[in-house]
Amino acid sequence: MEGKGIMKKLLLSILSITMLVSCASESTEQPVQQEQAKANKLDKLKWWLGNWQMKSADGLVIESWSNTAANEWQGYSYYLTPQGDTASHETVRLVNDNDTLFYIPNVSNQNNGMSIQFRESMLSDSSIVFENTTHDFPKRIVYVKTSDTSIHAYIEGSGKIVDFYYLKVH
Repeated sequence: MEGKGIMKKLLLSILSITMLVSCASESTEQPVQQEQAKANKLDKLKWWLGNWQMKSADGLVIESWSNTAANEWQGYSYYLTPQGDTASHETVRLVNDNDTLFYIPNVSNQNNGMSIQFRESMLSDSSIVFENTTHDFPKRIVYVKTSDTSIHAYIEGSGKIVDFYYLKVH
């Protein structure tokens, strides 16, 4: 009889330890899964990384994106006239903050040198939309992957749309 009592205590001890270990591993997995979900938001946009350009009779627009940190990318773009002069320049931070993406451009000779923040309003595997309804222009910034080597981007607001048809540069 005493052997059964020891066996019960041993079995209860093993079950208790198993439950504690199980609970402990669940609590440590949750933050890891949340961190992976944050990283996955930028992972959906990996098609956007790299160098892009749009040629037109008015000149050349070049845009480049790189992954600079776990939750941040850096972008820049500039417009070259047919004579080779830089007509405008822009730097952009793409930041994943609390599972929301922010497009934060700083455009030369605009907004008194201040960055303007646009908040993600839609994200899919092939497109992203950012909005700032309080900004004069643009109010929306949109990037759409049209193929592995092309992107249609556009800015819009106040009844005006400006299109950018980029091709991947290798």
